Amino acid sequence: MNTPSGNKFARVGVAVAIAVAMAIGSGAGSVAAASITFGTPTASSSFGKGVTFRQPFSSGATFREVDIAITDARSFGPAVVRIDAPGVSSFTYVLDALSANLRPNTQLVARFEVTLADGTVEIGPDIRVTYQDDRFKWRTKVGTIVRLHWYDGDEAFAQQALLMGEKGISNAATFLGFKETAPVDFYVYSDQSSFYDALGPDARDNVGGRAIPETRTLFALIAPGDISYASTVVPHELTHVVFGDITRNPYHQPVNWLNEGIAVYVSQGFDSSDKQLVEQAAADGSLMPLSAIRGMFPTTQDRFFLAYAESVSAVDYFVRTYGREDLVKLVKAFGTGASDDEAFTAAIGLGVDGFDAAWMKANGVTALRSFGPQPAPTGRATANSTSGSSGGSSNGLPVVPLLAAAAVLVGLLLVVVLMFRRARSRGAS
Repeated sequence: MNTPSGNKFARVGVAVAIAVAMAIGSGAGSVAAASITFGTPTASSSFGKGVTFRQPFSSGATFREVDIAITDARSFGPAVVRIDAPGVSSFTYVLDALSANLRPNTQLVARFEVTLADGTVEIGPDIRVTYQDDRFKWRTKVGTIVRLHWYDGDEAFAQQALLMGEKGISNAATFLGFKETAPVDFYVYSDQSSFYDALGPDARDNVGGRAIPETRTLFALIAPGDISYASTVVPHELTHVVFGDITRNPYHQPVNWLNEGIAVYVSQGFDSSDKQLVEQAAADGSLMPLSAIRGMFPTTQDRFFLAYAESVSAVDYFVRTYGREDLVKLVKAFGTGASDDEAFTAAIGLGVDGFDAAWMKANGVTALRSFGPQPAPTGRATANSTSGSSGGSSNGLPVVPLLAAAAVLVGLLLVVVLMFRRARSRGAS
């Protein structure tokens, strides 16, 4: 028989036992869920080779998977790569410059992510690095927006280039109704080989400048003694930076002719040489519809320059017909991720194909020559399909092959006759 005091002690004993069991269970769980300690990571950049990321760590845990997530300004999310051989005390990954299409001044943020055996994911610290062109000793001059980097030429040359950059981006921002505040890095190369190496293997011929709006970087080929050439190239490329700031979105890119056409319009206008190219193409039937240059421009030199001329012609027509305010409205519409038709309709109440047709008509073109694949022939032509033609026979078979075949048969017959006579003469003897 249990007394009341005995029941009280029994209840206390049970509670203590439960608490001890929970403590033991908790301790066992913490031992099983082994973790990882990340050390201080490093990253190093080498032009033409790539970027090496290293993350030291200490852990007694078993890893199910190790990944590295890399984000750069050109992407809207990280690229995740699995590390096949993680190492025992550090993780290492080399991002190849060629396969990643890295260009100088590309800012990268990476981190290693470790999945433990129990499925727990441990995330390492951010690793920040900028891929740089380390072949030269760069000098830098800083303006209000533009940071000029150059290695050849004197201070006066650099100051001229910097002022061109400042004026170029200011004019583009004013024209497109946008305020630029973030800095733009402007790299000046004095020789073509180094310039094209910086642009990478996808660089097009006839290019003297290249803007990468996502990294807010401009590359230009300007020799110290040819600063006048930069007066067009620099504002042209910086207009691309402003255009990219306004239109950047993860869904849809604007038509290329609009981007290039605005850059030419702002930097040099619709000049007489471009007008002549468009007029001549319209006259001889070689004018391309704007739909043909929505993406990459043609690679042949004549069509390449015509594409630029048509682009600025279309922008000039747009401004004269609808006004600059509607052009700004069009550019901003693309920034929302709108399709081509949605953006044009929002700006002028007309789809992109309708605008294309209107621009063609303004240039005196209502019908286009058809290029590309042609229908296959419906029948096979023969040698005597045309009366009076030479080399034909009455049944439509070509005469020359028949004569050749007959000559072969005659030759074989002569060989047989000669062999037969020789055999008879040997038998007689």
